[in-house]
Amino acid sequence: MRTIKILIFSGIVFMICGAPEIRFQALVPALVNVPNHIQTLAVVNRSEAPKGVLGKVITAELPNESKVASQAAIDGFAGFLQESRRFTIQRTGRTLPKEDLPGKFPEPLPWDEVAGLCAEFNAEGLIALEVFNSDYIIPTNMVIVTTGFRLYDVKERRIVDQELYRHETYWRGQVNTVAGAINRLVEKDRAIKDASYQAGVIYGQRIAPTWIPVVRNYYKRSKGDINIKIGARMMEVNNWDEAIEYLVAAVNTGKRKTRGRASHNLAVVYEILGDLETARLWAQDAWAKYRNKGSKNYSFILGNRIKEQRVLEYQEME
Repeated sequence: MRTIKILIFSGIVFMICGAPEIRFQALVPALVNVPNHIQTLAVVNRSEAPKGVLGKVITAELPNESKVASQAAIDGFAGFLQESRRFTIQRTGRTLPKEDLPGKFPEPLPWDEVAGLCAEFNAEGLIALEVFNSDYIIPTNMVIVTTGFRLYDVKERRIVDQELYRHETYWRGQVNTVAGAINRLVEKDRAIKDASYQAGVIYGQRIAPTWIPVVRNYYKRSKGDINIKIGARMMEVNNWDEAIEYLVAAVNTGKRKTRGRASHNLAVVYEILGDLETARLWAQDAWAKYRNKGSKNYSFILGNRIKEQRVLEYQEME
């Protein structure tokens, strides 16, 4: 509770001060540490469309619809991983049979089969989509996609990860008439494919580092101090070298309040540049030396980012 209160208080201070925001992208580690000897992943589809007349009536499921949707989930996963610098993806195009266990993982693939697929596609690991189900609830226009991916490590002959995930989304609001429900059927395929694609992306983010948007507050002025004004403008045009020059000058020549705000801005600049250790030192100075309240929790945030960076370095080690 104490940490939460600090976070809220810091946010209130910034709102009162009218501090603007600066946005950038940060790379964060994956939730799962995939062994470094796995650099290439072969991808197969081992899912089957759920069977049963009742489900088809409620969701208006068409023949082969689940097969198409499951392929969209693989497209989302592979597309995300292709943009990652962590893995190379080999799309095998293979569809493997499995026992009919809707919503549950089947028995793992035999290791001889895993080894054969990895050898054929020159991969160290195998990703199999082994659970897939998609529902489209017409009255509410709700799309529900359940996916289960399994990651096999052929070298160590172990399952690195398996995750069952339920992804829900609404497709352009509800309908209240029969005519509206009929019209929704035209969009049904697209809705399911989009939701399935996003479900695949979500699993990709589980095993590969991900770029996320980050928002930080900064200060544009401090009682007419020219150095902090110019330094802030340099931040706004991504001129980091001159931003540092002017902000350091503000720290050296300004009054206490100016020094605190300039130190905070310097922490933001160095975080954007990826020098998290220096960023944390400036954030610590902003609060500890100059009592800039808006910086009180920032050094803890940067400390957590430093820990994440160490995990990220391990995950990207070849």
